[in-house]
Amino acid sequence: KRLSEVEIYIYFLDSLFFIALTFGILHTHLMETKRFILRPYQNSDLEAIFYNWANDDEVTKYLTWPTHKSLEDTKQILNIWLEEEKKTVTHRFCIVPKGEDKPIGAIDIPCMHDNIPEIGYCLSRKYWNQGIMTEVCHAYIDYLFSIGYTEIIICADERNIASNRVIEKCGFTFTLKETKICSSFKPYEVTVNCYKITK
Repeated sequence: KRLSEVEIYIYFLDSLFFIALTFGILHTHLMETKRFILRPYQNSDLEAIFYNWANDDEVTKYLTWPTHKSLEDTKQILNIWLEEEKKTVTHRFCIVPKGEDKPIGAIDIPCMHDNIPEIGYCLSRKYWNQGIMTEVCHAYIDYLFSIGYTEIIICADERNIASNRVIEKCGFTFTLKETKICSSFKPYEVTVNCYKITK
């Protein structure tokens, strides 16, 4: 039996969809841990992002971006993220406790190094010291490996003892200590510990 043009077209679309799933081009599922759902951002997350972590000097202390001073600051960056999500794969997820709908933190890939992803994360201060980032980071590592990456790196300010501990608990191996400019938003020198993990 010869396939009709419609059947061929449907088969073609199904094949594209399968390829997209295989290579992580589509966010078709949510990541889930014992206590949390990791999902892409939504417009409704604006206030939660600002009030839960972006406006907190203690949370942003060791990050590459400065504390947000107003909801407008957060709105601008959230709009950029949402537009990027429409155009390409960002692997940017917010952390939402099960049974709730407001994010308490985030995990993503802020940059790539020769096709090796570097993980970044942040978490609301009131949820620190509860094993949350270790739990979430484990799931995120598994996700990145599942879509084809075989090596992942991560760096943390050497003064950020808690973050360095999370990284070690997640199985990363220390590779080097590096002093560099923090970022264009924070143009001063910081010393970071760099780690990697391989599949």
